[in-house]
This record gives sequence, structure tokens and C-alpha cells, in this order.
Amino acid sequence: MEESCPSQELTDFHSLTHTHTCNKPMTEKEFSVHVDHMQRDGFAILPGILTPDECDSARNELDRLAGERDCGGFECLFNKARVFERIYQGPLLLKFVRYFLGADALLSSMHGSILAPGEGGDGLHADGAITGHLRQQSLAPADANSRITTHMVALNAIICISEFTEKNGATELVPGSHLYAGVDRPPNAANEAQIAAAEPGSAVVFNANTWHGSSKNRSETARHAVLNPWRRQWTRCEYELARIVDSEVLARAGEEGKAIFGLSALPPYLERWQWEREEGRPNAAATHLRRD
Repeated sequence: MEESCPSQELTDFHSLTHTHTCNKPMTEKEFSVHVDHMQRDGFAILPGILTPDECDSARNELDRLAGERDCGGFECLFNKARVFERIYQGPLLLKFVRYFLGADALLSSMHGSILAPGEGGDGLHADGAITGHLRQQSLAPADANSRITTHMVALNAIICISEFTEKNGATELVPGSHLYAGVDRPPNAANEAQIAAAEPGSAVVFNANTWHGSSKNRSETARHAVLNPWRRQWTRCEYELARIVDSEVLARAGEEGKAIFGLSALPPYLERWQWEREEGRPNAAATHLRRD
């Protein structure tokens, strides 16, 4: 029989917003509860993705990079400081992502976020307007203004570097809105939105179809977070990370890194017999044709 933390009531969603206090991996029973919330509500909160010390380090790095925000300081954070590599190196988040997007799911980007006092509260939106199925130019007449809701095409994981509270600009989400077929905001969405209160180190994970937004930061301190969108391997990502990731970062990611950063998703620029698809580059007989 699987044992769970006695302090965590598995049937209560709000209890799942707090850090998993047991010094052991999440049980399959606990994992399935998060899966159920994701399928029903369109979001779930995974505890313990980063440790308290890692959150402190990540907060310091975000503060350091804030001055470079206008020239890419908050983009592709895995190349900016090693603490951000920890986000995809832990097994829980990767397992959860792959449960919904497949074993070859791609990291689409990794952005920093600092919400200062007074910022936020700009309204609700659903993801996919830039490279996804809500991109205006990609909406076909045959779609009849409806979204893909039968399968999850993409998800986002917001890592809470600060505690997410009712007052400091935490993400708010509309339960069940991932199943709403229309491309416009669902009726009563603003009234139904719920604040994702979560401990530092947690991940607020949600279907890209789920309507969400940052609430207004009414506290006296900034709220820090890291945004990690993920995509199906056969869709277009925000960045071609296989060409952006530093070689040292890719090496530290090991075999998993080839999938996470999408080496096998790179389109061949040679004929099939000359291309090593899993490595995303010319094969041994065609190395003289490499472009990088």
C-alpha cells in the first residue's frame, strides 16, 4: 500500500498548493491527483520543483538580470545561470509534462518574470497567439472560430520563485476554461478566476487553452517567477532551442537534453540519407556539409 504525507489531504485541491513536506518522491497516488486536477480544471500545482536554496539563488539571478531585460536578459535563462537548469533536471515536472505532451515534448522557452508592486492585473488570456493554434493568421475559416480542445497541444509551467499569494500578483486561472471551444474569452471568466496560491519552488502548470493572467501585485515587494512553456514535438516552438542552447548546458542535460531542447525536431537541410535525425545534424558521411 502506498504511503502519503499525513499532512496532505489528497482530496482537497487547496492543500496541493503547498510544499510536499515529505523527504521522498511523490507517490503514484499523489501524482494521479495532480493529473486529475489538470484534466478537470486545466491546471495543477506541483510542489517542490526547486528547493528553498535554489529559489533564493534564482531570485538573486533574476534581480541581477533585470537590468538587461531590454536586451534579452530574461530570455533563455538556462544559458544565464546554472540554477535555472534545475527546473527541467528534476524528474517530477518532466514526468508531468510528458504525461500530457508525450516523451518527446519540447521546451519552448524559459523566461524570467519580476512583477513589481502595482503591476499586473491586466486581464485574462489563453496562450498560443504567437506560435500556437490561436495565432490569428493560422485560424482557418473551416475552424469556425473553435479551438483544439480534444487533446493538449501545449502547456505552461510557471515556477514560483517567490511565494504566490492573494496579494502579490500570483497567476489567476479560470477552472474548466481549457474545454471552452470558442476563441473569445468565456462568459463570466473574470468572476470565476482563482488565484494559484503556492509555496516557493512550486510549479503552476496549466493547459495552454486555460484562460489565465497575473493578478495585481498589491503587496510591497516584487514577485519573482520563471515561465517554462512546453510544446508537442510536432508543433512550432517560440525558439529553436536546439540552436540556442549552450553546448555546456546541453551536455549537462545528458540524453534527456536531446529531447528537451528538440534536437530531433530540427528540420533537415540535407537529404534523408545524409541526416542523423535524433542528433539534428548531418551524419558521419556528410559532416563536411555542416552549417554550424
